[in-house]
Amino acid sequence: MRKKTRNSSGNSVGLPEFIFPLFWEYDPENIDIELHANIIMERVMERGPWISMVWLKKTYSRNQLVSYLEKRGNRILSPRELNYWALMSGVSADKRKNWLKNASERHDVWRDRHSH
Repeated sequence: MRKKTRNSSGNSVGLPEFIFPLFWEYDPENIDIELHANIIMERVMERGPWISMVWLKKTYSRNQLVSYLEKRGNRILSPRELNYWALMSGVSADKRKNWLKNASERHDVWRDRHSH
């Protein structure tokens, strides 16, 4: 069993059950919100329902969200989600515009795929 993260009150903190469906290929009980922050942010930002988005904003600081967006999110999130999370995280309009331009120019291998 993993060591659970503790909040400022000393209480054990893990993923809430309503987020478990986003991690279908993992054992969500073994996901650590600090150690696995990048995958948590990616899944919630890209696919999470409203309740998980609210939880994400309460769980991670603005600096953590912006750091994720700068290091990884701006390269992998879809333009819509990238714009939303950058706006909600207080990223400057110029930086958001640049990220969105790059995101819209990314080659999406699934976009060009045809079924037979």
